[in-house]
Amino acid sequence: MIYLVDSLVYLIAWAFQGFTGFGAGIFIVGVLSLYHDPRDVVVSSTVVNLFGVSVILFMTLKRAKPDRFILATLIAGSVPGIFLGSEVLFGIDRTTLRLSIGLFIVVLGIYDLMVQGGPFSKISLRRSLPAGIFFGFLGGFFAGLVGMGGPPPVVYLNQTVRDPATFRVTINAFFASNIALRTFFYIAEDGLRSFDPLMILPAPLVVPLGVLLGLVASSLIGRHTFKKVVSLSVLLIGLALVIREALW
Repeated sequence: MIYLVDSLVYLIAWAFQGFTGFGAGIFIVGVLSLYHDPRDVVVSSTVVNLFGVSVILFMTLKRAKPDRFILATLIAGSVPGIFLGSEVLFGIDRTTLRLSIGLFIVVLGIYDLMVQGGPFSKISLRRSLPAGIFFGFLGGFFAGLVGMGGPPPVVYLNQTVRDPATFRVTINAFFASNIALRTFFYIAEDGLRSFDPLMILPAPLVVPLGVLLGLVASSLIGRHTFKKVVSLSVLLIGLALVIREALW
């Protein structure tokens, strides 16, 4: 029964990521950690997430290509971030740190929403080598620590990439490299002891369906609406993480 619930979680999570371009890993870790060991979820869900982003890239690469400059800078920054986050994951109690990350994501979401809405448009992020490396590092650190590395690079891309299709392909190409690196560091840290193969069994059936539903829904809205939805999603994800850590 518990793995049927996992299937529903994967379906909803990947429909969301198909729609916005991100968020599945955050939803999966947040929900499955309520009834699985959190470390098992973080490690095991990497396989599901790698499969999911591969499905998204397969379905979208014909429509758009990733922004190579932004992708390269994000990946470069994520390598030390993932290493540091993976070290912390298996080394210390993470509750206070995760609460701090949640609050940071809330602030990031509010800032991006204000940029997309107009009041902060003059202080929006710009394409640059330092900015790409910085937001890649934050994304890698958050991913290595709690499996939730999307919000920092998502906000950066939301403000520097105009086309939603390019945004979606670029962020998921970043996630693919991010997940591969996390897997390497988990193995190096003997993290495979936390891998639960039963947790990934529903993925081949429900993940492609969820992605397809999300992509179809996303095609029905305009560019400006899409960007505001992305900002609001970052904000809500941060709030969810704060509430979860405060209550549990």
